[in-house]
Amino acid sequence: MDTVIKQVMGLPQLAPSPEVNQAFSKLVEAVIMHPQWHVDDAALLHDLQCRCSEAEGKLEQFWARKTVQANDPLVAINEFPYQDNYRTLTAREIQLIERSGMHLDKQSRVAIIGSGPLPLTAWWLYQMTGAEITHIDSCKAAMDLAEQLAQVLQWPCGFVRGDGQLVDLPANFYDVIYIAGLAGQSVADKQRIVDHILPSLTPNGRVVIRSARGSRGLLYPAFAASEIAHVVLREEYHPTDEVINSVFVYRKECDEG
Repeated sequence: MDTVIKQVMGLPQLAPSPEVNQAFSKLVEAVIMHPQWHVDDAALLHDLQCRCSEAEGKLEQFWARKTVQANDPLVAINEFPYQDNYRTLTAREIQLIERSGMHLDKQSRVAIIGSGPLPLTAWWLYQMTGAEITHIDSCKAAMDLAEQLAQVLQWPCGFVRGDGQLVDLPANFYDVIYIAGLAGQSVADKQRIVDHILPSLTPNGRVVIRSARGSRGLLYPAFAASEIAHVVLREEYHPTDEVINSVFVYRKECDEG
């Protein structure tokens, strides 16, 4: 694992290339094979997570542009190397939401904070449930690419540019609001997002937050489900296969009556 981490930290640049792709593929394989590995050096862990975040952003930008420019966008988007992971994780999240007492269908409204330039979670949510999706991201370039992607895929959806802690959203509107794994780098950041978006949920709404556990926390910020306040935990999921993200499904405290 140390060798793999050293290779990632030594990359001169993080845009997709054979060298970069190989280094991050090895890192992903390593954290799956060694699920309890941890890094004691907090500064190194932070730097590694930042590198992973930057590399993921560049990879998504590359594939979003490739899909937008493709003769057949549906074929192109399905060639994304981590497509199966997104599809599998999204299907499991839909099951978790169902188990929590919320059914998603064409009448449902879902917002995703930190949707990025290649919003595959939103895409699969739409494909699997027909739900109306609103993409939310603070990065203009990411939003522009995602809008172009939606156009070529003939995908009806909404876009709102803004920080999850500040974005202006309608009250009592969304059935589910997702907080992506890279939306907020700390528990405090996640909590501020949760507190801000709660008024935008319907009375029976759900908050879905992605996290990570064990060595998967090398790739994404990790925290325990119990660290999020002002909501009630309904479902908790930690993968043991090739999927990386843990998933927590919450509802508003006031729903307890």
